[in-house]
Amino acid sequence: MIDIHCHILPAVDDGADSLETALEMARVAAATGVTDIAATPHFRGVAESFEMLPEIERARKALSDAVRAEGIGVKLHGGAEILCVAETPYLPKHLRLPTLGEGKYLLCEFYFDESAYFMSDILSALREEGYIPVVAHPERYDAVQRDPRLLVSWFREGYILQANKGSILGTLGRGAERAADFMLDNGLCHLIAGDAHGLESRTTDMRELRRYVHDYIDGEYGRILLRENPRRILEGKRPVPVG
Repeated sequence: MIDIHCHILPAVDDGADSLETALEMARVAAATGVTDIAATPHFRGVAESFEMLPEIERARKALSDAVRAEGIGVKLHGGAEILCVAETPYLPKHLRLPTLGEGKYLLCEFYFDESAYFMSDILSALREEGYIPVVAHPERYDAVQRDPRLLVSWFREGYILQANKGSILGTLGRGAERAADFMLDNGLCHLIAGDAHGLESRTTDMRELRRYVHDYIDGEYGRILLRENPRRILEGKRPVPVG
């Protein structure tokens, strides 16, 4: 399994609070079938946030070195979870937002109460700037929960839709679970990720998700969701078509 959304970098956001926590998150991930993790700390899409990039890269390199030194069988990849605000698509041209892996895929999130119009407008503008939006946990947004047909619109626009483990398993609220079910039942989900933040409630333990996918999702679709499309995105390649 490849997890492209994980707050594993120590002491840079609300994820891992120490190197020891981050290493244990990596151990748990490896023990439950994860081979690759994109470290995606929160990153607000404004010019001032770019001061954080050297710190994020230092933290990723230090954790990668520590993971190798501990013999943990997980490879870390670069990235960030971009909080999209009004100015995000219109940053100066030299300020390129951190993408997943080496390609153009941009992991995007919004405030949960943003309007459908605002989110769609920002996603379109990001595409115009040369990014390929990967919409983080769309099932958690109020506008999607009120009208899941918004997912159909985004899917048709070519945006990549990433569901959260917790939404599928019902630990992030009934609204998120219903919207995630809609995504999966209608073939609108391109990939599933953990969005882990620590060792307590939102963890890197993927055992229950793997059981769910095995029991309730077609085998080929499950492989695409958990491995093939995440791998392709990290490699900058087009995902396998779903739907």
